[in-house]
Parts: sequence; structure tokens; C-alpha cells
Amino acid sequence: MSCAAATAAPTKYGVVAIDAQKNAVNHNNRGVIYMQDRYYAAAIKEFQMAVLLDPNTQASSVYYANLANCYMKIGYPALAQDTLQRAIKLNPMNFNYYQDLAVVYRRLGILDTQLRRWKKESAKNPVGNVMQGLILIEQGKNDAGMAKLYEFVYSEPDLIITIGVKNFIEKQNKERF
Repeated sequence: MSCAAATAAPTKYGVVAIDAQKNAVNHNNRGVIYMQDRYYAAAIKEFQMAVLLDPNTQASSVYYANLANCYMKIGYPALAQDTLQRAIKLNPMNFNYYQDLAVVYRRLGILDTQLRRWKKESAKNPVGNVMQGLILIEQGKNDAGMAKLYEFVYSEPDLIITIGVKNFIEKQNKERF
């Protein structure tokens, strides 16, 4: 049975309607399997199909992030940057996306430029401090980066993303000592 047939539902007139969101999940799941098996071209196609079927929901942020991960695996950080930015736009409270974006910036050699950008951004968006901290850490300035992350945690204790930042800080501290 095909993926479309598995998620299709008969209608009153016998016409089959396809549930795009369920199909997107199926494509994403197949993409994850391909990625685990290091079939990156096939994984990319599956993630792209998932995004095409369901482009603008919070769930599709996962599809974009998976696609970015594949792009990084095959050496295309510029494509990863674009897809991670789309993931963040759809789910701005996922700390992992910001971590991945900081790595992408390092691979692209644009840490300094992005640090300046996020400093400006932090005046209107507290998540700017998170990105500043992660970028500083990617630059090897761990103490300054951790200070920015602590600043964020204490200034924004009620945001959903704060839990991820706290967990990251705890993990960094355990590895350090």
C-alpha cells in the first residue's frame, strides 16, 4: 500500500482526499531513517517532500531542522542556514535550533558578523542573548558565552526556551569540572 493510500480517506463521492500533514510526517520519518543510514540524498528528498506537504506549521520546523542537518552532513552550510532560520521562524522556542545555527555560522566563517547582528537583535528580542552566548562559545570564548546564557536565564525565567538553556548550562558545567 502506498503512503498516500495509507493516509487517504474516502469522501462522500468516492473521491480520495489525501491528508497532507500525515503524509508529511511519513516522509519525515522515512527521511530520518535514510539519514541514520547515511543516505543523505534520499533523506533530503524526503524532508523536502515533508516541507512541501506541510510548510507552515510548528511541526514543519522539525522537517526544516532535519533538512538542515542533512545539508550540514554533506557540506552545504549555506543551505543549512536558510532552513534553520525557517525552523526558528516556525518554532522560536526550540533551543536546539539556535545551537545548530551557531555551528552553521562557524562553518560559514560569519561568527563576528552574526554576533554584531544578534547584539542589535537582543534589544528587542531576549533570545538575542542566547545567540550571542552560543556564538561566543563557538568562538572559543566560553566564559563570556556562558555569562550571556546565564544573563538570559535570569532575565527570562518563564520562557519555554529557558529550560533548554538551563540544561545546556548544566551540561557544560559538568563537562568543565
